[in-house]
Amino acid sequence: MVHCNTDRRISFSGLPPRGCSAGIYVHIPFCRKKCGYCDFVSFPIDKISSYSPERYVDSLIKEFSSRLPAAAPDMPVTIYVGGGTPSVISSRLLFKILFELKHSKFAGKSAVKEFTVELNPESVSKDKLGVLKECGVDRLSFGAQSLDDRILNILGRVHNVRDFLRAYRLARETGFQNINIDLIFGIPGQSLDDFKDTLNKAISLSPEHISAYSLSIETGTEFYLHGMEKDEETDAAMYEYVIKFLKDNGYLHYEISNFAKPGFECVHNVNYWLNGEYFGFGLSAASHLSGVRRENTGIFSDYIKGIYKNSEENLSPEKKIAETIILGLRMTDGVRLSREVKKIYKHNIMSLVRQGLLKTSGDYVKLSDKGIIFADTVFREFL
Repeated sequence: MVHCNTDRRISFSGLPPRGCSAGIYVHIPFCRKKCGYCDFVSFPIDKISSYSPERYVDSLIKEFSSRLPAAAPDMPVTIYVGGGTPSVISSRLLFKILFELKHSKFAGKSAVKEFTVELNPESVSKDKLGVLKECGVDRLSFGAQSLDDRILNILGRVHNVRDFLRAYRLARETGFQNINIDLIFGIPGQSLDDFKDTLNKAISLSPEHISAYSLSIETGTEFYLHGMEKDEETDAAMYEYVIKFLKDNGYLHYEISNFAKPGFECVHNVNYWLNGEYFGFGLSAASHLSGVRRENTGIFSDYIKGIYKNSEENLSPEKKIAETIILGLRMTDGVRLSREVKKIYKHNIMSLVRQGLLKTSGDYVKLSDKGIIFADTVFREFL
């Protein structure tokens, strides 16, 4: 299990609990193809030649040098390389990034508690997996999304189920023993039986971690522009099913969308939900350090010129507390409320309890079974 001090639940002192990890996130904005539901900052690597991976990686390493402190933190470090699709760039560029991260003065002096890289099946090779191993990566996150070729086609993915199974097998053969599989449900045209079949296939592989996300149709995406809509009733049924199914098969439901075998919770993401400190590098990456929220530029031409920062916000004590509540309620262990927090949010909390969306036990509050389904409604009460 992931522990902060002796209790993973959150107490409010204005700071994340001591003993949590400091996070480093690195964004790789390239992919093979932009999926119809994706609203992340990413570019098709084969179609936009001006978005040079070489130039981007050079700028990324310069940003590491300029922003990572020389002094090691007094807590373990987690590293997470996401995208986009990190595995779409060459083995040489992957090595260049990962080597710099692993051996930076910051991470190199600390215990790297977890080192994750996201992969898409179509861009996985034995050579790239070897590079990851050599550089100390110990956790992989596969963007499978579905184990049904028809659903993958609806999503606009460029891999098929066979590609994923090949990549997963290669990862195991290379020696990776901590693997996450990302899945999406609530997809237009996807039935509950379709999703059940995907889940059965997923657990047959015995991954250490499964992330199951309800499809979100964001403004400006291809799905949004085509007027695609979800069936909310089917979506809710899928979510209720995945919670019970994975629990029955030995996975802990430790966060709204995340399930892990005991001891394999994602340490890096738990730090986010505990409102901990983290550095973000690359296009549009966010950082949270000493009560300051920073966002990098999303303009590629600026980034490769060394213009990294887009905005910065000093968080008020009230906003920090509200954020910590919202993030903490994502964790199924719940949130411990201080006297000050109860004073500020007493009416909000009691209203949500009366609606059956929250439940309390002493100084702790957590989402009810109903609240997990309608979590966004709960979170809005603290904005």
